[in-house]
Amino acid sequence: MKTLKKRSEFLAVAKGGRTDRRAFALQGLKREDDGPARVGYTVTKKTGNAVERNRIKRRLRAAVAQLQDEDVPSGADFVIIGRRAALNQPFADLVRELNSGLKPALERKGNGSRQGRRDNRKPKAGGQAQGKEPAQGSGQRQG
Repeated sequence: MKTLKKRSEFLAVAKGGRTDRRAFALQGLKREDDGPARVGYTVTKKTGNAVERNRIKRRLRAAVAQLQDEDVPSGADFVIIGRRAALNQPFADLVRELNSGLKPALERKGNGSRQGRRDNRKPKAGGQAQGKEPAQGSGQRQG
């Protein structure tokens, strides 16, 4: 499989479908052409130091190399977002989860926007309830 390198390619795949696994999240997008599948790897800086992040990416690259060509949909781009669990998960399980997540990642969910997640968050502590005006003497200016 070829590798995604450009930021624009990663951003395009992020607009497609997504599936979450224990050791990684998998984003996928079907391309217009029917060429070989391409894959990109990323691990956020929240996940350990550089040594751990690189080890996660190496394990994920090795897992992708174990996949059979007939299991990987052609004409698709994938981005694998590694998580710390990829360090300790048995390699066979990593390959199995990756194989089972490829096709579901291509199924686009919703309209691609993540706006709906905000409504589900809990209000911050100390925040005001909607529709109520601030109490007198609360330190907020009335205007």
